[in-house]
Formats: sequence, C-alpha cells, structure tokens
Amino acid sequence: MDSSSEEENNKTKLRISLHLAPGVKPQNADGSPLEIPPDPIAVPSNIRKKGLSAVVNHLLGRRITDQDDDGDDDKSIDQEDEDLLPPIPFDFLLSSKLLRLPLDAAVRKEGLSTEHAIELFYFPARLPPMKDGEGESVPDWIMSMDYFGSGDEKWGEGVLFTGCADGIVRSFSCRNDGLVHPSTSITAHTGPIHCLSTVKFNSQNEYSPILVATGSMDQTLVTHEYKTDEEKSNTSTLDLHAVYSGGHSNSINSVALCNNHDHGIVMASGDWDGGLAIWNIPMESDGDINETGRDESLTNKRLKGSNHKHIRKKSTNIQEVKPRSSTKAHSSNISGICFGYNNPNTVLTSSWDHSLKVYDTQRMDCILSMNGSRVVTSMSRCMNGNVVGTGCADCMVRLWDMRVGGAGNAIGGVGQVSDKALRQSHKSWVSGVQWSPTDPFVLASTSHDGTLKVWDIRSSIPLHTVKASKKGEKALCLTFGEGSIYSGGSDCVVNKYSCKI
Repeated sequence: MDSSSEEENNKTKLRISLHLAPGVKPQNADGSPLEIPPDPIAVPSNIRKKGLSAVVNHLLGRRITDQDDDGDDDKSIDQEDEDLLPPIPFDFLLSSKLLRLPLDAAVRKEGLSTEHAIELFYFPARLPPMKDGEGESVPDWIMSMDYFGSGDEKWGEGVLFTGCADGIVRSFSCRNDGLVHPSTSITAHTGPIHCLSTVKFNSQNEYSPILVATGSMDQTLVTHEYKTDEEKSNTSTLDLHAVYSGGHSNSINSVALCNNHDHGIVMASGDWDGGLAIWNIPMESDGDINETGRDESLTNKRLKGSNHKHIRKKSTNIQEVKPRSSTKAHSSNISGICFGYNNPNTVLTSSWDHSLKVYDTQRMDCILSMNGSRVVTSMSRCMNGNVVGTGCADCMVRLWDMRVGGAGNAIGGVGQVSDKALRQSHKSWVSGVQWSPTDPFVLASTSHDGTLKVWDIRSSIPLHTVKASKKGEKALCLTFGEGSIYSGGSDCVVNKYSCKI
C-alpha cells in the first residue's frame, strides 16, 4: 500500500525551474531579495498560481499562508512566523503567457515536454486597484481626461485635466495625500468636450506651461495654457492660447499632441465625418505668425465674428491657426488618434468604420490600413511600439499590430486584426482604453457597464475588475497617473484608484 501510494504521488509531480522574470529588479522595495536558485524542484502537477506563489515565498524565507489550516494552530503559526517578512503575491509566465490554469493543464495546452524541468518565470503580481477617498464631484458628465506628471515638487504628483459635457475644462492637483484637489477651470466650449490631450511646451523647463488641447461637439478646437505661479505653487490658471479653424466642419471627437523638439509641437485631430487635420502649434512666446500655416493674431473684433465667439479671451494676442494639412481619412467618426512611437511624422487613427490606419503626416498618405469587423470606439498605443489596444461596440478589447514595414507588413499594405483579442469581459460598449505609461504589458478599459478593468495582454482575461461608477451610470473615460488610475463618467465624479505593484 505504501509503495503504490508513493508511486501514484510521484506520477502527480512535475519538475519545475523558477526564474525571476527579465526586467524585474532582484530586490523588493524594502531591500529584501526576490531571486531564488533556479535548481529544479518537484511540485504537485495540478498546482496553480497561488500554490506556486507560496513555494516562492517559502524559498525566499518569507511568511506563507496555508489555506488548509483549520484555524486551531493560527496563533502558534503567527508566533513562529512573526519575525518573517510578509508574503508577496507572485504571477507566473509559462511560454510567455500568464499561468491561469493548473500547471499540468497549461503544460499540455502549450505542448511542452515534461522530460525536462518546466521553466517558469515569476514576478510580483500587480495588486488590484484600490479606491482613494470618495472622489471629486463636478456639475456635469466627465467625457474626457488626461494626466500630466512631471515628477518635480512644483507640480506635486501631477495635474489631472477633465473635459466635461458643460464645455468646461477643469484641472485637479494630484498630491501625495492621495486625494484629488480642484485647482482651476475655464469655459472652453459651448458643447460637450469629447477629447482632451496635454503636453508641456518645454520639458526641460520646470516652469514651462502645460498645453491643453480640447475638441468639442460644437465643432471647435482650442488650446489653453496651464500655468502655476512660481512663488505660490498652489495658484494656477488656465488661459486661452489659440483657436483652430478651417480643418473640421463637424463634431471633433479625437485629438493628440506631440512635442517634436526639432519642429515644435504638432497636433492631430479627427472629426465625426472621418476628417483628419494636422496643425502646427504656436509657441507660448509667438507674436507675429509666419508662413507655417497660421493666421495673424486674433483681435477682439475678429474673435467676435468667428465661430469661437463664446471663448473667454484674456489676451488680445490670441492666435487663429489654420491646418497644415487635412484629408478625409475614414468614412465615419474618428474615435481615436495618436502619434507613432518615436515618429511624430506618423499618425495612428481608429474609426467607427471598423478600420485602423497609419498616415504619413508629411504627405498625408495612408501607409497602412487594417480592417476589422466591429465599430472601434477608442484606442491607445503601447508605450514602446506601434501596437495598440482598442475598445469596441461589441464589448471587446482587441490588440492590433500597426508596425509599418516590419515582419509581415509591407508599406502601403493591408494588415489583419491581431488574433490576440482579449476575452469578452465587459457587458456593454467599451468607452475608453488606456495603455500603462510604464508597463508595456498592461492596459485598462472602461465601459458603459460602469466597470474599470485592468488587463495584462499575456492573458486573455482581466487581472482585476472594479466598479468605476455608481449603479446605473456609465464609465466614459480613464487615464493613468503615477501609481494610479483616474476615471470619470455620467455620475459626474472623478475617481482615483491606487494601482501600485
């Protein structure tokens, strides 16, 4: 009996070799080591992520939690382990995919041989987003937002900008206390603000203003300067910088800014009819306008006679800018827009016409077109390449490879939607998608079902799901901050979630 049971037990074992994942620091934030010897060890074949995490914590000499305890020995276990460091939850990679099945099932699925030790890579798991405070209420729906963080004490942790259905741009100071503090606001449009983007005029100058671009359902596109008093860091202003005309004749639904240090700041915008426009942004100190595609500085009289007569004007030197170039890029609404990775001369666009495209902004030629089968409602580009995540009307989040001229992609060719579509998890229209600014594997999404989901693209199921809006309300937008995610929607509340690893 003993020998047969032992043989049966051996059959249910798998040999594994554990390695710290590439790019992970060998020490934890508290200075304790994270790396263990890669010597093969035997583990139950049906072990899952939680059991493997306990194995790693044991090998690191950290406290472990035994789920099989009946509770009688809790006190003695606590006394024995009280000098040990607390456990760290770990995630595991098998063949570059997150382990979400029992180990033996995952090995079979990947077609791996068990003759040799199975290589697993581990790293600290991303913890679920935790809501900070009750959120900051505003009078109307929050339809767009963007976060700007500079890392210097002048801005604190950063500044959050929101565009609301009442046409007002609001800014919030995001300080180290974990709360969101209103700082200033300005009426920018007469209609709902559908899109918002930010960039700094001069990233080398800590006192340089932040440029805030907004597009609205009222068919107007404007930029404002966000400034903070050098002597009174808690005093800030939003002043009109420039208005943009001649590029669109319908609701402006997407906008993106790019600071090309060689040629200044460039802006791309897309509208409801599928029109795409490229703009040269006048610098903060510009006075007279030259042949770069901008008109003369606006006077009060000209402002009153234009479509931007509602805009509150603080200076007489407000400039009206004409597009550098424009084209009919899509047959329907351009729902997302961003500049190419390390290439301000390319623009990536997504549309309700089911397609994504890459445009050369110098020639205004489409150099790549990718056709899907669903309306694309939002788009975000990965931090280190032209791979994008999109939200769709069928409740799905999809991944697209938009690298032009790379493997399998010829310039001017027609691409295919990636087969790495994430499993349907949202229950309604996906309203926003944002890629993490620090982790190329992590993105987040919001939906009209009121939830916020965090994804790791090495798994088809979300890492975490949190309620982002009150019951019956819609989550409409989100953005990543420094160690946090912000969201807003029809409940008119700016919510902040801590999401540090």
